[in-house]
Amino acid sequence: MKKNFLILIALLCSTVGQAKFLKAVLYFTDGTNKTGLAKLVEDDDSKVTFRANEDAKSEKIPSTDLTTIVYTTESGSIFTMEHLYLTSAGIFSGKFSNSKKKHWFEIVYTKEFKIGKIFDKGDARRNTFRSASSSYFFGKKDTDHLVFGYNTMGNVVKSYGTDATMKKMAKQEFADCAKISKAIEKETFELDKVLNQITAIFDKNKCK
Repeated sequence: MKKNFLILIALLCSTVGQAKFLKAVLYFTDGTNKTGLAKLVEDDDSKVTFRANEDAKSEKIPSTDLTTIVYTTESGSIFTMEHLYLTSAGIFSGKFSNSKKKHWFEIVYTKEFKIGKIFDKGDARRNTFRSASSSYFFGKKDTDHLVFGYNTMGNVVKSYGTDATMKKMAKQEFADCAKISKAIEKETFELDKVLNQITAIFDKNKCK
């Protein structure tokens, strides 16, 4: 997972200003698919730029028509992006809110449960600076949404993401799976090991 994370960061950084086409398979909401070349999507992209081959004319495909994009890099590494709703919680209010539109997540874990990641490149414009960060979301494998888990900025995991917020979100998302919600509630998360700890819980506890 760490290898895929570094690959995606390199791809995102290299595509700033001029996105590169990668081999891709696009899966549509009607069950069909297209194989060709596509630009790497960012989380809020409303359209995907696609070509059937290197010589073909580019077309813009609405993200709402798609469920999944499977990319293959030049080195042969494969990663998956899924178009899903997200559920988050206010930092101060703690109230849950569901997104009105879907976002593109990189899927970093999927078995009975799923973990998706949104990568934010940050902002280094004049008089402004936001460090690059990643937000991790989790949920059930066949769900159309993921709920907020925790956020990283550089190599630092924000503490609020590993404590009350994540545990509250897990209690809501896995209300019908006490094994998972209780395991997350009892866990003492270490800032640099959160992803491994969450995946270990998902690997160990089954709800079926």
